[in-house]
Amino acid sequence: MNGVGGSGGVGREEGSGATVQLHKLCAHLIGGAGGGQDLVSSHYKSALQLLTSTASHGHPGQGEEGTVLDRMVKGLARAGRERDAAQLTSLHTKLVSCSKDILRNRTSILSLLYSLSEREPTRNLQPSPFTSSIPNSNSKQPKSYNPSSNKSSLSSSGLGSGSTFRAPLSSHPSLSTSGLSHSASQPALSTSFHPPLPPKPRSRPSSLYSVETDSDSRSAPLPVVRPSDPAPSEQELVRELVFVFQGIEGSLITCRGGNYSLDKKVAMSAHQRSIVIKLCEVGWLYGQVHSFTERQAGEVSYGLVGHSFVTALREELTEYYRLLAALEHSVREGSVTLLQLGIWTRQPMARLRLLVEVVDSVGMSRGGALATQLYQHLSQGDPELRGCVATLLSACCRPLYTMLLRWVLDGSLEDPHNEFFICGEPGVQGEAIWHHKYSIRKAMIPRFLSMTWTKKILSTGKSINFLNSVCKDSSPVEGRASVISQLEMMDPATLFRGELDSPLLETIGHLYRSTARHVLDIMFGKFQLMAHMGALRKYMLLGQGDIMRYLLDLLEGELSQPATQLYPHNLAGILETAIRGTNTQFEQQEILERLDVRLLEIQPGDTGWDVFSLDYKVIGPIGVVFTPDTMTQYLMLFNTLWRAKRMEWVLSCTWKKLASLHKMAKQIKELAPVLHLANLVASEMIHFVHQLAYYITFEVMECGWDALIKQINLAESLDEVISAHEEFLCTLVARALLDDRSREVLTQLRAIYDRILEFQTIANRIHDDATAEWDARQTRDLLINSKTKSGGYGTTEQMDQQDKDRRKVYMKTKLGSARAQLRIVSQSYGDMVRTFLFQLTCSHDESLQCLSFRLDFNAHYKKRDSRLSKPLTFSHRRMSMSGMSTPMTSSQMTSSQMSMGP
Repeated sequence: MNGVGGSGGVGREEGSGATVQLHKLCAHLIGGAGGGQDLVSSHYKSALQLLTSTASHGHPGQGEEGTVLDRMVKGLARAGRERDAAQLTSLHTKLVSCSKDILRNRTSILSLLYSLSEREPTRNLQPSPFTSSIPNSNSKQPKSYNPSSNKSSLSSSGLGSGSTFRAPLSSHPSLSTSGLSHSASQPALSTSFHPPLPPKPRSRPSSLYSVETDSDSRSAPLPVVRPSDPAPSEQELVRELVFVFQGIEGSLITCRGGNYSLDKKVAMSAHQRSIVIKLCEVGWLYGQVHSFTERQAGEVSYGLVGHSFVTALREELTEYYRLLAALEHSVREGSVTLLQLGIWTRQPMARLRLLVEVVDSVGMSRGGALATQLYQHLSQGDPELRGCVATLLSACCRPLYTMLLRWVLDGSLEDPHNEFFICGEPGVQGEAIWHHKYSIRKAMIPRFLSMTWTKKILSTGKSINFLNSVCKDSSPVEGRASVISQLEMMDPATLFRGELDSPLLETIGHLYRSTARHVLDIMFGKFQLMAHMGALRKYMLLGQGDIMRYLLDLLEGELSQPATQLYPHNLAGILETAIRGTNTQFEQQEILERLDVRLLEIQPGDTGWDVFSLDYKVIGPIGVVFTPDTMTQYLMLFNTLWRAKRMEWVLSCTWKKLASLHKMAKQIKELAPVLHLANLVASEMIHFVHQLAYYITFEVMECGWDALIKQINLAESLDEVISAHEEFLCTLVARALLDDRSREVLTQLRAIYDRILEFQTIANRIHDDATAEWDARQTRDLLINSKTKSGGYGTTEQMDQQDKDRRKVYMKTKLGSARAQLRIVSQSYGDMVRTFLFQLTCSHDESLQCLSFRLDFNAHYKKRDSRLSKPLTFSHRRMSMSGMSTPMTSSQMTSSQMSMGP
C-alpha cells in the first residue's frame, strides 16, 4: 500500500492480483466517465485504503456480514434463483474458511458486490451518483447532479472531505439559478470533472431525487437533484461538534430549550445525520453536569458534603476538558473524522451519562443522604464507571469522616450544616445529656452504615461528653492513643467498603468498648450505682421488711387522719425514729440522706394512707439511670406494695383482736357463732393476702432482681445497664397489675382491699362490743360478790332487769347486726375474689395464671363458680373477657352459671 505513488502504474505493477483488479475497476468507472489518469490514481488509493483499513468503526461488523448475506440470498430467492442462492451460501462458507487471515473487510466486499448486483442497466430513468453528471446521448437534456448527496455518500463511506467530488455547473443549467440560489456565498465549484464513488444504494435519501414519469419525459427534462442547502464538509461538522461538546451551539447545530438539533435544510445522508445527532448527546450531558455544578456551588446551605461532591464533579469535568483540548488540536490538523470522533467520545459519553444519572438521583439531597444516593450507583459492571462513582463517594465521605473522628475521639459535633447523622441540642445540660441532648438523625444515616454501628458511634461520643461534663472525669481512656494513630492512617473510602472485616469499624468498635467500660467503672466505682439500686429495692420496693412493719405501727395514728391534716415534718420525724429503731441505721450515710417522705396529690376524701409515700432523692450522674420517669414508676410500685403491706398488717391486727375474744366467748355464749364466722372470713382474707404477698415478693421482685443482676454483669455499656433496669421495672409494673392490660384486674383487687378494710371495721366493732359486754358482766359479778360477802343481797330485781335488757340489746342488736354485716362482707368478698381469679386465669402472663391457681389451691372458689371449671379455649376466653369490665354481683353470677351450665 505504501508503494502506491502519484501514478497508478507503480502500484499496479508491484501490487498483488487483487490490487490490479481494483485499479482496473477504478479505471473502468472513472475513466469510462471521462476522468483522467490522475483522478483514477487518486480514487484507487482511496479505495485501497478503505478496503485494507484495520479500523472496525464505520465498516459493517461480523453481525452485519450475515445480514448482507441474508439479503443477497433473499434477493436471489425472490428472483426465482434458488439454486444460485444455495451456491452463494456454499461459496460464502468456503470464503470464510479460507480467508480468515487474508481478507479483513469481507463484509465491505460483500456490500459492494450486493450494490453492484442491484443495478439495472436497462432502466435509465433512475439517476445514479456515478452517472448523474454524465451527459446522456438518448435524452434531450442532461441529467442533474447533486453535489451534496455525493458528499454525504462519501462521508458515510468513510473517505472524508478530501475525497469529495464536485461537478461543473456549466454542464448543469438547471442548477445554475434556482437549485443553488441560496448558496451564493459559497466559493465557486471547480470546473474539473470529478465523478463520485458509488455509495450504498439503500443509504441514499430518496427525497433528493424526483423521478419523471413516461408521460412527462417528452416535454420535461430528466430527474433533477435539488439540494436545499450545500452539504457541509466533514471537518465543518467535526468543528461544530467540538463546540457542542463545550455547550456552545454553532451555525449548523442549534440549541433550543437545552436540546440540540441539526437544521433539516442541511443536506446530508440519514446515516451521517444520525451520527451527528448522537454525538450531540455528549454536549447535552456535559451541559446537565455543568449546570448542576454551577448552580449548587453558590448554595452555602448545600453543606460540606455537597460542596465536596461539586468539587469532585468539577474534577471529572477537568478530565473531560483535557479530551476537548486534544480534539481541538486534532481538528486543527484536519485529521479527525466523524467516525473517529464517535470512537473517541464513546467512553466519555458513558462517563457523562453516569454523572447525569448520579446528579439526577442526588437532586437536593445533603449530607449522609447524598452519600446514600451515590452509594446506590456503586454497583457498576464497568470497572471505570465503578471507579468514577467510588471517587465521587470518597470525596463526599471526607467531611463525614472528619466529623466522625471528632465525635468518637473528642465527643464534639462539628456540623454547621446539619449533615451528620448525629445531632445535638445545645440547651440540654446536666444528667439529661445522655437521654435528650444527642440523638440519631435517621435521614442522614448513610446506607453503608447499619443502625447497630450508628448506635455504637452515638454512644461513644455521648460517653465522652458524659464523662467530661457530668462525671467531671478527665482520666484517659485505655488504648486511646493507638486508636488515634490507626484512624489517622485510614482513608475516608473505608467508610463504604462494607462492614465485614472493615478496619475502620473494627477500630471504632474497640474505641466504643474501651470508652463504655471506662464509663461503667466510673459509675459502679466512684458513684456506687449498684448501692443506690439496692437502696431503691429495699425502701421503694419494700425489700427491707423490718422498717416497713415498724413504720406501719408508728404511722397508724398519723395516717388515719384526713390527708389535709398531715404535716411532712411530723412524718419525717417518724421516719427518723423508724430508721434508728431498725437495721436501716447501719446503711451508708449518703443513702440515708437521700431517703425522705413524700405526700402525693391530695384528692377530696383522702386519708393519710392514700397520700403517704417514701421518696428517694436522685442527684448526680446516677440520674442517668434513675430518670424522672423511672422514679415515677418506683412511686407507683411503692403505693401498690404499701397498700398490700397495709392489708397484711390490718389483717394481722384484726386476727389478734379476734384471738383475744376466744376467752370471752366462754362466758359470752352468744359471741361464739359470730366469732366463728368472723374467724372464717379473716382466715379467707389472710390466705389471699399472704399468697399475694408471696407472689409479689418472690416471683415478681426477687426473680426480677436476679435477672437484672445477671444482665448488669454482662452489660458492656451504660446503655445496656439502663436498658436492663428499664426492662426490670417494666416487668415489675406488668406483674404488679399496673400496666394498661391489667387495669381491670387492679380495680378488682382494690375492691377486694376495700372489703378487707370493711371487715376490719366490723371486727373492731365486734371486739369493742364484746369487750364492753365482758366488762359489764365482770362488773356485775364483782358487785354481787362484794354484796354477798357483806351479808346483803347480791342483786335486786331492778338490777336483774337492767342486766337482761343489756344482754338482749347486745345479743339482738349488736351481735345480730355484726352477723348480718359479716355475711354481706363474706358474700361480696367471695364474689369479688372469684371474679378476680377468673381475670387472672384469662391473663396473658403465665405468672398471673399461676397466682390464680395458688389462691384457689383447694378449689374452694372453683366449686362455687362454673366459669373457673370451664376449659379456657380462645373463643371462651374472648367471650369471657368481654364481660368482665365490672365486678359481678351475686345475681349476675347466678345468671352466668345458669347460662353456662354445670
